[in-house]
Amino acid sequence: MKRKYYPIFCASFLGILFIFGLSQGADVRRTSAYERDLLNCINEHRIKNRLSPLRLDPALGRLAKIHSQRMNSSGEISHDNFDDRFRECGRACCVENVGWNHDDPVAQCKAWERSKDHDKNILNKQIRRAGLSRAGSYVTFFACD
Repeated sequence: MKRKYYPIFCASFLGILFIFGLSQGADVRRTSAYERDLLNCINEHRIKNRLSPLRLDPALGRLAKIHSQRMNSSGEISHDNFDDRFRECGRACCVENVGWNHDDPVAQCKAWERSKDHDKNILNKQIRRAGLSRAGSYVTFFACD
């Protein structure tokens, strides 16, 4: 009698795991082609300067996304609430670059490279992880150790 319920139990258990997995997976932030291309350009620049490439970090990506959306809503480029993002991520070192009005990710990357302070952030030896997000014409690069 016990054996006939075993397949039902297994199927039910696997079904619950599958549904739970989908609900957890729905929260995973997918990066856009723009964000992936921008990270590739940043990493190429880091490698040329003998630094390790950055890895995408979903938590930093969410913070970058919130900031890009705020800038897009207000229509103003800013670093407002950087300290809040820094505290929320719980890291020891973070840098941030924001950009506006570059439809091409390589153009955005090159603009940051030409700017002394933005380039310094990209080439920071302490950072290892990055979050990138674009909302409308506004872009946030938020990277930490």
